[in-house]
Amino acid sequence: MVRSTHPINTPTYLRLRDQIRADIEDGCWRLGQHLTLHELSVHYRVSNVPVREALLQLQGDGMVDMRMNKGAVVRAVDARFIDEYFDVREALQAMLLSQACRAAWTGSAQTLAGVTALLRPLEEATRFGRVRELLAADDALQEHLGRLGGNGQALGMQASRGRLLEAFRRARVALWAPELEILVVQGEAMLQALRHADPVIASEAVRRHVAASRTYMTRLLKVPETPAPK
Repeated sequence: MVRSTHPINTPTYLRLRDQIRADIEDGCWRLGQHLTLHELSVHYRVSNVPVREALLQLQGDGMVDMRMNKGAVVRAVDARFIDEYFDVREALQAMLLSQACRAAWTGSAQTLAGVTALLRPLEEATRFGRVRELLAADDALQEHLGRLGGNGQALGMQASRGRLLEAFRRARVALWAPELEILVVQGEAMLQALRHADPVIASEAVRRHVAASRTYMTRLLKVPETPAPK
């Protein structure tokens, strides 16, 4: 059944697209899994037509690969995907944070307070080794910093592929690794970059943050998947 927070007049295929996307992240549909139109139609209690349209939308986002008359396959995450994703992410994040550093309101008390507030749960999760909380807090911080850059297109490009990486991460044990401690350090460095309106500090903080994230995700490739939810 399709669950949605969209307005009631939103086309079914758009609501279905978001539902399938969320279910991929939650592990209902596993990375690399083949999905048939019939299977999805039965699961979500809709006809094949909105299912096909939803899959085409998800293909455009890079989350699935369509198969002629055979439904689609959820994209898998491998070493190449991780490398390519973080190459792009580093370029986009550096651009966004550098743009934020050049904005007139960068050093304002309100801007700095907003970033500081998002750093606190990241610092606490790091202190107590709470992996899932740490990663969620880091995602929230990076998303906020990205929005400060004021480029919606760049944010959208990161988000579509980032959902697959999130599904990959959720499907594995919450593994602690030394590079996770670097995330909070570089988050604090990003705050300093905004405080001093310094794009050079910002770019270096992004580079180190992305390098740590890349190392962690590559490490997870060797971690077995958790059992699929029933």
